[in-house]
Amino acid sequence: MRMWLKRWRDVNGLTQKQAARAVEIPETTFASYEQGHRSPSVDRAKTIAEKMNDISRGEDVKWTYFFDDVVLISSTKRSEEVS
Repeated sequence: MRMWLKRWRDVNGLTQKQAARAVEIPETTFASYEQGHRSPSVDRAKTIAEKMNDISRGEDVKWTYFFDDVVLISSTKRSEEVS
């Protein structure tokens, strides 16, 4: 599971459906990315990250997060290690 993606959704107060709509992909595709069952292409990851950053309330999302095993997400004053 890509906990960083779920955390991003939670921080921004979005359901999977709302998040999928915001980044303009099908809800099932977003859910598959979040659950770690699928990965986007590099081009799609770049596009999704750009759209996520347009609405994000927190740290910028890097497109490479989709391909990392562990991502550090900073939230307020602390960092959490999530995979």
